[in-house]
Amino acid sequence: MNPEPAALNALLELLRIPGTPGEERGVCEHLKKKLAAFGVPEDSMALDRANELSEYGGNCGNLIVTLEGHGHGERRMFSTHMDTVPDCVGAIPRVDGAFIVNDAPGKALGGDNRTGCAVLLEVARALMAKKGDHAPAMLAFLIQEEVGLVGARHLNLEMLGSSKPSVCYNFDGGITEQVIYKVIGTERFHIEIEGVAAHAGAHPEQGVSAALVAAHALSELDGGGWHGKIKKHAGEGSANCGILRGGTGSNVIMPALYALAEARSHDKAFRKTIVAQWQDAFRRAAERVRNHAGRSACVSFRPGPWYEAYALDVDSPAVQVPLAALKRYGVAAYPGVNDGGMDANWIAAHGIPAVTLGCGQQHVHTPNERINLDGFAIACRLGAELATA
Repeated sequence: MNPEPAALNALLELLRIPGTPGEERGVCEHLKKKLAAFGVPEDSMALDRANELSEYGGNCGNLIVTLEGHGHGERRMFSTHMDTVPDCVGAIPRVDGAFIVNDAPGKALGGDNRTGCAVLLEVARALMAKKGDHAPAMLAFLIQEEVGLVGARHLNLEMLGSSKPSVCYNFDGGITEQVIYKVIGTERFHIEIEGVAAHAGAHPEQGVSAALVAAHALSELDGGGWHGKIKKHAGEGSANCGILRGGTGSNVIMPALYALAEARSHDKAFRKTIVAQWQDAFRRAAERVRNHAGRSACVSFRPGPWYEAYALDVDSPAVQVPLAALKRYGVAAYPGVNDGGMDANWIAAHGIPAVTLGCGQQHVHTPNERINLDGFAIACRLGAELATA
């Protein structure tokens, strides 16, 4: 299945626009122009203030598009996110046979999630072609997904209307075969280690190395099975230290170090256990690392962005309707579970049943990223059908 030329061109345009978390305004303005060209009234498009509530700030909020219609059926919501990871800035997309590839060496492409934006544009096009003869629909182009689902967390629910949508179709993920109905929960946490600075050559014995504290703690966690994939009698999950930042120079004992870590599990209680294990390991390491005068390091923790796990009933219409449609297209579709975290986590937490549907992205966030055009075309067709059926 090939995408319509207009949909393909729209995707190529979107892939060329920089839009890292907090810098989505250019993408937003482009989407508004495209929507207006379809006939979407300006007063049907509005920005909320999610960026003002975000710990990262940002230059625009979530773009909410309201298309009430006068047809029968419950209100439906369609969502995606506008931001891409920083490695996508400077992408040069090109069609190469059955794929969109990237001609910018060492860069990611940005299919996560400009494909979703392009799909929602096709949803809007299909709805406008119905000239109002459709069920009420909402389109939500969300911000800052890549840094903790921030836009979805701070989504202004009042802008969705007096009654919440009966379902949300979130276009993200990768393969089109999966209808993702169950997604893991994640807690990020900040770690601050305070050591003691000293000259690394003249008086190293006076220093307390924050780097050494982190090394001891991470080694203990790895050795105890609390780093990476975690399988314990009490549950399963994963944990990772993704950022380590500290030091002023090789000639100074590192006086302070910042770390950002995360814990994931479908089981909230076990996720709390993982976080507790990490905190205990860093506290023990801080106590262990001392200078010649017996002074130890100090460590503190504070929570970061989080989202709770959720799971829909696999037999619910939210899952079964898109599954049936995909099977009609000849796709070997199945209910899927995701361990990555998606805007659907927060949408579900807001009380709206949400499933996530793939758009053909492959190898996202890497220099090998590409977009399967068949998958993208299927997503466009599915979005339009779900909106207008």
